[in-house]
Amino acid sequence: MIVDKETNHLYLSALLELYYPSFYKSFKKELDRYGIVIDFLQDTKDVWSVDFMPIQIEKDRFVQFVFNPAYLKHKSYRNYISNPSQICKQLGLNIRTTDIIADGGNVVKVKNKAIMTNRVVEDNPHYSSEEDLVNTIKDLLEIDELILIPVEPDDYTGHSDGMLRFLDEDTVLLNDYSKAKDQGFVLELKNRLHNAGLDIIEVPSTILQNSSLWDATGAYINFLQMDGIIFLPIFNRPEDNQVIKLFESLFSDTTIVPIDSTELSIDGGVLNCISWNILK
Repeated sequence: MIVDKETNHLYLSALLELYYPSFYKSFKKELDRYGIVIDFLQDTKDVWSVDFMPIQIEKDRFVQFVFNPAYLKHKSYRNYISNPSQICKQLGLNIRTTDIIADGGNVVKVKNKAIMTNRVVEDNPHYSSEEDLVNTIKDLLEIDELILIPVEPDDYTGHSDGMLRFLDEDTVLLNDYSKAKDQGFVLELKNRLHNAGLDIIEVPSTILQNSSLWDATGAYINFLQMDGIIFLPIFNRPEDNQVIKLFESLFSDTTIVPIDSTELSIDGGVLNCISWNILK
């Protein structure tokens, strides 16, 4: 499976500049500065590209989950559901399809393993068992291990990419949940990761300061990683500098580029959410 640090080409929704002009202007400036090639996805219904676009397995092979999230099933939200088949056809992609309902934002991956929240189990009751579903996903993604973790309390999306990311095959970067009200959730989450043989490095998170459940401000973990570079969201909060220094120490061979992402985050997503980055 192609992992983020191998990718060299970035796709963004054509709606991004229209919906978030200030953010787009500053982000585009940094992309140009570092020579990041971008193209635009046409006919999208929102800007959260990682959710509806396929997972890259090899340079010319992709897996497309069914994009039909529970949080958009109310009739007032149906017009926000993009048609990935139409978009992928325009790009001429070699797609393997499946009947499994899942968002790309719920797939955090390294070469031979991936992490998803158990929302994927809830969304696919047509599978006879959790084991059957897990084995099917492992086959689709061509990985040895799929680790299921609990959904973060009050997270309507059920995504894993707002909770943690891989540093390497054996280590995850995890939101600091020390101030979370539900410490039972935290214990279960850490147990799942430790039982999978993963070490944990905690990253500051200030999401709990937000008054709205939709607000992702403070989700530093939702960064965009590509070949030799990480675009790190910052939010004009005191923790910004602490997180920048942490990432500079953890990714010593990678350029860390802070991006003010507040205009995005107040609507529930950050840098990984808007990005579909692949190896071309």
